[in-house]
Amino acid sequence: MPLILGLTVLAGCSGGDVNEPALTPIAGSGSAYCHTYRAWKVHELDGGEGFDQPTPAALRRFWNAYLIAEETMLQQAPPVIRDEVAVKVSHIRTVLTPLMEKYDFDLKRVRREGSAAEQAALFQAPPVETQRAQEAQYAYDERTCGTAPSPPAADVVFAVGAASTAFCEALNVLIGEFDEVASSRFDPNVMRELVTGDGFSQALDRLDAAAPVAIAADVEADTEWFRTRWSDVLARYGYDLRGIYLHGTPDDLAVFNRTHPDVVENTSRTTAYEEQVCED
Repeated sequence: MPLILGLTVLAGCSGGDVNEPALTPIAGSGSAYCHTYRAWKVHELDGGEGFDQPTPAALRRFWNAYLIAEETMLQQAPPVIRDEVAVKVSHIRTVLTPLMEKYDFDLKRVRREGSAAEQAALFQAPPVETQRAQEAQYAYDERTCGTAPSPPAADVVFAVGAASTAFCEALNVLIGEFDEVASSRFDPNVMRELVTGDGFSQALDRLDAAAPVAIAADVEADTEWFRTRWSDVLARYGYDLRGIYLHGTPDDLAVFNRTHPDVVENTSRTTAYEEQVCED
């Protein structure tokens, strides 16, 4: 499992040379479309995530907000994905919404009373055309709007070695630290407690010490990133992912996601090792 979250214990450290050239933003990253998309991701963090709602009334509220967000993104969509967004929104508007309304947003009723076709429409994968449209939109969203949890794995092949077991064990310890934050829906207090705690510092040290030779320099660059420039971004937004998504500059987002040009090559290589060796 690639690292999805980078934290640091040195919240007061400098985030690099002030004379470094500014990041060139990805075209479209500051668009109205991306602002709407990131705002929706924040809404999901705050409890508006999919069908997982406690009551039909809560699901109705979620669905209304979802429709507004999707229709807004359709209006704002750039030409490169406008057709795909239109396909997705059409499916939501003409297939899913009428079904939700028919059963008063009560999913238990759908399972109990709905036809096989109705249940398939709500609980199974959408038609192939819609799936492809969604995949294209999601790829654009993560790449352009700055929400990709990490860069794609580098095109390089790694093999299991003598140091692999120790490194993968150290990685799992670090992932466990991250999971605590994710399970709290990125509560700023939980984030701060983790970042400033001894456990996280020790987990980073252990990862450095266990790094195989093939990626030792990459791991060192990645963990140093956590300890410095990432630290600045987290502290600047009060350890709140919501603030980064809603108000972060393209540079802030790139630093947080480790897609910044200054570290992306290292992170891509460590991600490749993690996927090829530690996830087998």
